[in-house]
Amino acid sequence: MSTPFSPTITTFKSDANLSASAWFLVRPVGGADGDIEVAGAGELAMGALTNDVPAATSGTVYVPVQVGGIIKVSCGNACVAGSLAMSDASGEALTATTGNYAFGIALGEYVNGEIGSFLWAPSYYEEG
Repeated sequence: MSTPFSPTITTFKSDANLSASAWFLVRPVGGADGDIEVAGAGELAMGALTNDVPAATSGTVYVPVQVGGIIKVSCGNACVAGSLAMSDASGEALTATTGNYAFGIALGEYVNGEIGSFLWAPSYYEEG
């Protein structure tokens, strides 16, 4: 199945070297500086990096982040089509579990290491 790729892409600053984190989910660090970092397990992600992430030098870099539409995310485990997906501890996607923030809906069946397509739909996942 062909899935159109139609995210909104904007830039955010980071002091971290995110060059090895293409297609990973990110979250705001907090505080006045407005930096971002790779999202942790079940955290509320603000988007996913693209594959054009520059290497950090000795200072701040601006990185492209997909923030809406259909986004691409690296999968750290299985993602089931039509199911909510969340961030794992490394910032990659996996099928959401209860009590965590989901970032979107898987548009296909994906396995560890695949770049999957997801409909951006952040929410908090609770069963029952």
